[in-house]
Amino acid sequence: MHVRHRIAEGFCLLIIVAIAASFPYDDAASATMPFTPSFDVAVSNANPGVRANTTNVHSVPAGNYLIDSINTFIPIEWQIASGSTYPVGETVGQVIVKADKGCDGSVETLAPGDLLNQALGPDPSQAEWLAIVDGSWQLLFIVDQTTQPREWQIAVTLANASMPSNMCSPEELKVTIFGSSSPSGALVIANPTHAATYTWDDGLLSFGGSQIVFLSDNLVIGTDTDADGWANTVDNCPTVANPDQLNTDGDSFGDACDPDDDNDGFSDVVEISAGTSPLLRCGTDNWPADINNDTFSDISDITALGSTFGKAVPPAPRRYNIAPDPPDGFVDITDISVLGTFFGKRCSA
Repeated sequence: MHVRHRIAEGFCLLIIVAIAASFPYDDAASATMPFTPSFDVAVSNANPGVRANTTNVHSVPAGNYLIDSINTFIPIEWQIASGSTYPVGETVGQVIVKADKGCDGSVETLAPGDLLNQALGPDPSQAEWLAIVDGSWQLLFIVDQTTQPREWQIAVTLANASMPSNMCSPEELKVTIFGSSSPSGALVIANPTHAATYTWDDGLLSFGGSQIVFLSDNLVIGTDTDADGWANTVDNCPTVANPDQLNTDGDSFGDACDPDDDNDGFSDVVEISAGTSPLLRCGTDNWPADINNDTFSDISDITALGSTFGKAVPPAPRRYNIAPDPPDGFVDITDISVLGTFFGKRCSA
């Protein structure tokens, strides 16, 4: 998870949390209260194209402002059906809230609320879903397709005063959207049809409106063999965990699984053994074929190896032991043969 200030094109899942007028608010205390929310998203089935349940969790730790409102942006590749395609009143998900109700230091799980499809108004949006948590707390979810994919504005609607009074952090809002509505079984949401790593974005407004925080979380759709957060189809090392996807030489292999990170003709194993750089192709002690560091591989390099021919490493310099792969610990004909394949060549950056 990481902070992002640029939002991808997608569906805006706007969660409007109704705040009670009786909520205790201390101006002096609020001036120093932090707001450090977190955001996580998951699917019940990560295969492409399936109607999977999606769960997103928004939370703040103890001593923080409560969450006033949330905007979640879902990549456009997700298939979200209009609320007009399944009956009003059908269940499309569930909302679970945990919080310090009563502000006495104890965290409670409030009575969950089913997320129910609502009738669309005269200016219909993608969908409107309502959940009633703790018996009376109304949370209205409005789903719209965005028209401004790279910039957006937080929308805050205080629809009613139904939020329980005396609520304090820690607070967690867990929203699960079902792949199919119940009982009709109509499509509500489905995974993208292509395997890839997708980014969901979240914008959270603190109670009182003094702080806005933007977060994002990556969600892998498709097989992720090495469990590093990148689907095999887009992972440059699908069988070796490398969440940073670092690829020094810009080829098709990430550093974690690239046998020759600088593409200079010598594997990383050989270069580490010889003491040259596995990440830099040229320069002093970077290219194993250039023994004397004159930028060419020529007879002078072969002659240098000849002076220690047949000797073990050490006492012979490890710089001369560049073959086979991995090196055998001797300066011999295998090392000279490898140098011969580079004879007359200059290192190319």
